Amino acid sequence: MMADKSDKFLIKKLILAAGSSKRYGIKNKLIQHINNKPIINCLMDKLLSIYDTSELLIVTGYEHETIINLINNSDIECIYNNDYKKGIGTSISAGIRELDKTIRGVMIIPADMPIISTKDLIKLQNKFIELNCSKVIFPKYKSQVGNPVILPKKYFNILEGLKGDFGAKSQINKTDIITVNTDIGTIFDIDTVSNLKKAENFFKN
Repeated sequence: MMADKSDKFLIKKLILAAGSSKRYGIKNKLIQHINNKPIINCLMDKLLSIYDTSELLIVTGYEHETIINLINNSDIECIYNNDYKKGIGTSISAGIRELDKTIRGVMIIPADMPIISTKDLIKLQNKFIELNCSKVIFPKYKSQVGNPVILPKKYFNILEGLKGDFGAKSQINKTDIITVNTDIGTIFDIDTVSNLKKAENFFKN
């Protein structure tokens, strides 16, 4: 199932691939392999199967050249976050500054989510569009809220002002939040070697 291409100029997919993987260890987790494929490619292959390259924007930082070489697609816009060492907020801010004025929402996608399903990505986007691109969409698996999150344009100023290792969750109006039931891939990211081994099992099943 492909995402509706008529909506491609409404929602930018902001892929956060700048972190230095401090919790993972001495290696960059995004270049570790699952099923003979780097984690970053596990996600990118799914995104490219449902979205046009024009819908994607990647923010890099740590080992920028390695990440770009792995993605190996010059049609995808990529920016380098000079302040990536200061935390995730700086990468979100850097990405928001690059958005065209016609964009009505941004889907913020951590790059370390290799088992997220295309079905859930489309489901989240469809809900955002159904609500006239005006609500904040969170995925939820059982009782746990996960990623990616979609935020409407009215939050762009807040996102652009983010600093340090913090997102915008505390600044979101609770009446704007809509949760969508999804599968486990929306709450599963790779922070440790143990997470990586669990992800490998998902691919085997």
